[in-house]
Amino acid sequence: MKLSDFQKTIQCRFESCLKKVVRHVVKDYQQGLKRRKDKEIPFCELPEIVVEKLAVWDEYDSRYTFFNVCGNDIRICDDELAEALKHLSERNRENLLMYYFLEMSDTEIAKRQNISRKVYGVCKTE
Repeated sequence: MKLSDFQKTIQCRFESCLKKVVRHVVKDYQQGLKRRKDKEIPFCELPEIVVEKLAVWDEYDSRYTFFNVCGNDIRICDDELAEALKHLSERNRENLLMYYFLEMSDTEIAKRQNISRKVYGVCKTE
């Protein structure tokens, strides 16, 4: 079937309009990519301190040894440290945990245990 001149004109106009639309869509897409490229930074180019803030680390209780001191659970990840703490007497272990992990002063520890400050035994360099 042969197209008339009018139909050819309509078809040419339609094809021309279609090509313009496709060119604009491609141009908009490329401009969007350029905008994203200008504003976004790949993870590999981020400073490590920023990546650390974005990271989420799973922590499981099974990886820790817990010591309860003054109603606080103190988690120890290092197995050697946990084992060494277990070998201490309960009083010395609590003193160390309060001093280093709860950041209590020697006066606070003595008051908590109702003993003289000189007796409780946390090593302090002076």
